[in-house]
Amino acid sequence: MNRSELDAFVAHHRLSAEATEVALELTSARPSGVELRGFLVRVLQLAGVLSLAAGLVFFIAANWQDMGVTGRFALIQGVIIVSVALALWKPPPHALGHYTLLMAFIATGALLALFGQTYQTGADVYELFLTWALLGVGFVVAGQWSVLSAAWLIVFNIALLLFFGGRPGGGWLWAVFFSWRGGASLQLLVPALLNLALWGLAEFGRRARWNACAARWVAGLALVCAFGFMTWAGIVALAPNRMDASGGLALFVVLAVEAGLVVHAMRLRNDVFPLALTAASLIAIITYALGAHSGFDQLGLALVLALWLTVSSTVSSRVLMSLVRQWREEVA
Repeated sequence: MNRSELDAFVAHHRLSAEATEVALELTSARPSGVELRGFLVRVLQLAGVLSLAAGLVFFIAANWQDMGVTGRFALIQGVIIVSVALALWKPPPHALGHYTLLMAFIATGALLALFGQTYQTGADVYELFLTWALLGVGFVVAGQWSVLSAAWLIVFNIALLLFFGGRPGGGWLWAVFFSWRGGASLQLLVPALLNLALWGLAEFGRRARWNACAARWVAGLALVCAFGFMTWAGIVALAPNRMDASGGLALFVVLAVEAGLVVHAMRLRNDVFPLALTAASLIAIITYALGAHSGFDQLGLALVLALWLTVSSTVSSRVLMSLVRQWREEVA
């Protein structure tokens, strides 16, 4: 019996605190000392890899004048080669293979940044992160590790944020969207839909037991990024100076997608996280709409927003908690 099933069992039978303690002991639901030490070791190992990667960047920055161009590139390329060699020696799922591939992935980003800084290519920052993400796909596939997948997802979304949020107006990716006359709100739907596609892929991969998507939080991270861009698109669509046909279409798409995700979650009845994100997104969009279009003075607007946020967050939380208890009882 896993922890979720145990929680559902306790909720269904309304066990007392003493009975719950006994159930936890009988099922060994609490981590043992060995498990806690193992978790601490893994955390420290991951922290060590991240510290080595940061140290690599800081070492080059601190010795910029003394190392020369050849020395800088040789150091980073050497780290990547050694990391890949160690991963081939002890391939995943061995811990050394996981950590060295993560190191290689981070060092690849450092190498691209060094190339742009050294030769002043004039590329936009989003191109650095997008190229980093494209080159990092191989490490993610080879690593089959949720942490590495999450790192790649963060880099990819930074690239999307810099491009669709900053609207640089240059670079090869801009040529793809140059002929698209849609407004900013419609364009923000592109990264939202990309993240939704990644969320669907992660959910499929988790069911297919892909190690890269084994952790539920990887799919959740993609869904958070998707809702972030959808909320942003909805807010931009409601901006007083941008309310046009494209903005209305973008807002309709946002509401339709969020409604579809609510229906999907209600059918599965096993995770309220999409419902919580939908509630947060709608609260944010409506809050902005009230602030931009209500016409109240500052005092009246403050009272209306305070009342709205109190009522909406309270109702949402009570509904979500009710669904959690109901679904757990059904499982039990």
